[in-house]
Amino acid sequence: MTDNAKFDRYAEDYQKLLGEQLGFFDPDKGYFAEYKIDIIKKHITGTPKKILEYGCGIGRNLPYLTRHFEHSTIYACDISSKSLDIAKAGNPKVKFFLLGQDLIQGKFDLIIVALVFHHIYPSFRSTVMSDIFYLLQEQGNIFIFEHNPYNPVTRYLVNHCIFDDDAVLITKREMMKILTDAHLAITAWRYTLFFPAFLKKLRFFEPVLGYLPLGGQYFIKARKSK
Repeated sequence: MTDNAKFDRYAEDYQKLLGEQLGFFDPDKGYFAEYKIDIIKKHITGTPKKILEYGCGIGRNLPYLTRHFEHSTIYACDISSKSLDIAKAGNPKVKFFLLGQDLIQGKFDLIIVALVFHHIYPSFRSTVMSDIFYLLQEQGNIFIFEHNPYNPVTRYLVNHCIFDDDAVLITKREMMKILTDAHLAITAWRYTLFFPAFLKKLRFFEPVLGYLPLGGQYFIKARKSK
């Protein structure tokens, strides 16, 4: 499915490696993570009781998830035990489980899958989505965030990233088909990350730009309906 040994190997150096690669775009090391949580907040109503980040890695998104959803119970999972050890140390309020080994605790009202699918071998992507579908509560929402293969800066960064050496980027159209094949209803999508941290004051333009395949990433929101 994907190489958990590789993520165990890079877990301790992941933050440093990412900082070296993205320091110019994200000097505060939190812009991209909080950016995703802001998008989720803008596209849901109410407060989900249980939230799962599927494929949380070392937990870069979790501080912002717990801050913006302080009344939700936050769960996180990954295939890399070493990554989870690091994530646990920095996020004491989050409940963690190791994919494929630990017992999964019920179903979730909101599932976030951020930059995971390009690490999953294409032949296994539908199977993984079926597993995620099972974890989602009826009428629950899922948010997928992925790199945009049409953005040349994104492609350059992925091609020169040591822990992306096995990455196979997935287009928005391909990702949407995987979601709909899993019987999930697409309710929103946009291209995102048009501006790095030092240009964040220009983000108010992004609602206008969101339908252009120029952003560094894209997101898709889908719902599980009866």
